[in-house]
Amino acid sequence: MLEDVANVLQKLQVSDLTARETQNAFSTIIREDKNGYFFFTFMAMLSTKGETDEELYGLCKTLEEFCPEIPVSIDSDRITDLSGTGAAKLMTINVSTAASFIVAGNGFSVAKQAFPAITSPIGSADVFQSFGINVFDMPPQKIKQYLEDVGIVGYNVLMSVARGVENLKHHVRTQGEEGLVFRTPLNLMGQVYTPLPMKRRIYGMFTDRYLHTVSELFRKLGYTHTMVLYGADGLSEISNLGKTQIVERRDNHTEEYTIVPADLGIQRASYHDIKVTSPERNIKEFLRILYGVEQGPKKDLVVMNAGASLYVMGDADDLKDGVELADQLLREGKAAKKLEELVSTCGNSQKLERWKKAAKIP
Repeated sequence: MLEDVANVLQKLQVSDLTARETQNAFSTIIREDKNGYFFFTFMAMLSTKGETDEELYGLCKTLEEFCPEIPVSIDSDRITDLSGTGAAKLMTINVSTAASFIVAGNGFSVAKQAFPAITSPIGSADVFQSFGINVFDMPPQKIKQYLEDVGIVGYNVLMSVARGVENLKHHVRTQGEEGLVFRTPLNLMGQVYTPLPMKRRIYGMFTDRYLHTVSELFRKLGYTHTMVLYGADGLSEISNLGKTQIVERRDNHTEEYTIVPADLGIQRASYHDIKVTSPERNIKEFLRILYGVEQGPKKDLVVMNAGASLYVMGDADDLKDGVELADQLLREGKAAKKLEELVSTCGNSQKLERWKKAAKIP
């Protein structure tokens, strides 16, 4: 009952919540809060106080109630997702989406969560849509089919998988329509939860404040090898602009360290080198990278992040080896082939060909 949520809000004024308290409150809000008063109050109070890993875990368990696991015939150690928080301060290409096709090109299964643009000119959902793939209409049986048959799929948990969350969808839409631009706990952990069974992930953050918090969240969710990271100048990716802070957890061992581009054999770039200011330019650069035409800093940014994922997935001995493997996969055309396979299965090949022509892909 919403009266119980009111009691939780009272507690939030003076102390943290347990995972169970958070889960019960959020579940009740999703089911009963039709006008959003409790939702926005709950989100704002958690964010203002500063979320704990216990509270974020409770939110994840709530999403699990409404988005049950999708069973697939793939080993959970072979499935991953390169999605992060997004909301970076800099406008770049869709790094994690491009990197996802490289990782899938090496035989892993990538269940890529996709969302509209927040700070970039175009979001991951828009990239898929440009090739005729509607991530908002991707029911669980299709997610399972494409992941097993192709090895990569783009989908949106809230719109494609979740059931009984009409109130939550309404509140999220209202926040955007009314210009209520403030960070909520969902920005931190909305893409941590996935209905696909997986044990290994990299996860980019828009702030370094919660690196350890989210790393601990992954541990609570049963992950065995994760890398939570924050890039220079506000990039939610491993950065080729400067330093990247990383919290890596493997089983019960946690290590915090900082890397620079030279550590990965990459030349340092400037923001001007990686900036993309229009949706059209974004799609063209995305394709030029996957098809091996682009060889500059934008490509470097993508292979750095694909390489990190390949390392976490166990196909590289260290980050530098992962970057070299990612670069090799691009040269061999495996990322582009994986894109073409997905588009021919659930997209529009004519749209892809038109974009390739516009991007001057040979």
